[in-house]
Amino acid sequence: MAKLEYVKQLGSEHTASMGNGRNDWLMLKESALGIAVILGEGSASTSLEHADVVCAGIVPALELLMNPLRLIATLRA
Repeated sequence: MAKLEYVKQLGSEHTASMGNGRNDWLMLKESALGIAVILGEGSASTSLEHADVVCAGIVPALELLMNPLRLIATLRA
């Protein structure tokens, strides 16, 4: 709940968040952009379900933020 409240304090409409734990799904869902990351320990299915994007690690997730055209292509409807 603390992560969710922090995102709300920052302004969820301007927030990107990353996480892989069971305790991250609320934050991922609330953020304008929620990125689930799959790390060595895996990722909780609830985080995967509520994320906008899933990446195979933190570095690829950060690279998406640094290359917005890739992110736009991923999220295109």
